[in-house]
Amino acid sequence: MLDLGRLRVLRELKRRGTAGAVAEALGYSPSAVSQQLAQLQREVGVRLVERVGRRLRLTEAGEVLAGHAEALLNGAQRAEEEALSAGGRVAGVVRLVGYQTALLHVLAPALPRLAAAYPDLVVDVLDEEFVRVLQALVLQEIDVVLTDEYTRLPRPRRPELTSEVLITETMRIALPEAHPLARDAGPVRLADLAGHPWVTGYVGTNHADLLERTCAEFGGFRPDIRYRSNDLTVMFAMIAQGGAAALVPDLALAELEAGIVVRDTAGVRVDRQMVLWTRVGADVRPSVHAVVQELRCAADALAARRPSLTRGPLP
Repeated sequence: MLDLGRLRVLRELKRRGTAGAVAEALGYSPSAVSQQLAQLQREVGVRLVERVGRRLRLTEAGEVLAGHAEALLNGAQRAEEEALSAGGRVAGVVRLVGYQTALLHVLAPALPRLAAAYPDLVVDVLDEEFVRVLQALVLQEIDVVLTDEYTRLPRPRRPELTSEVLITETMRIALPEAHPLARDAGPVRLADLAGHPWVTGYVGTNHADLLERTCAEFGGFRPDIRYRSNDLTVMFAMIAQGGAAALVPDLALAELEAGIVVRDTAGVRVDRQMVLWTRVGADVRPSVHAVVQELRCAADALAARRPSLTRGPLP
């Protein structure tokens, strides 16, 4: 009988490429990784890995078994969770990655309800906007993703994944309250902010790409980006005290911050969508299904509280 723990080590070697990376991912020492692989080879009776320089590489037999390991491990996890669910329990770990405002306004309100309804369920949360987040979902490194997506900068769809728009919100311009354009309550033309300093997200994030494209297409200029952060608190400080402008979503609540005013964009509408992603078929797992349902309920409640938001995509 093959040991699932050793199959997990083999699968991670196929995914990550080095014993060191496997050790870091699983919390093992590199020597423990080598020992697990050696024991698995003895159980199977064929060579699964070979050393190439200082690296371990899967043999042809190792590649075949690693492919089966993925299905076996997924099946074992589903079987355990479905057995627990049949007994009235939702249990296990759901790994979720999301961006700041989605975690604050949708996930966080869902957590108390999940904890009360499913005490054996663990939701691991990472606040991150890394470029390969959807690839990590495909590779089953994570289970649920909340991404931001802009109507003028859509993410490509993937056949392995399902997506659902939870919330649509409008992007507006945030300015220091002392800025001349802030004196009038009306919309602000992007072209009038050419040469002005801006704050946006890290290079490679959708927020940073959106600013570049919107300023170029509708303002006719390349923004002078002085400050970069994915943290709203830092961005607000750069606006109020650093004199920067920013494109901010409704859920940033920038208008509540001291020293900041928010204005509509004149002549152009830019919307941001909060998109929920899972793998195709993942909702058969009771734990994933429970988390997704609570996220939908939280989105319902959020849209009901803030009429400026649209529940789901725009009509």
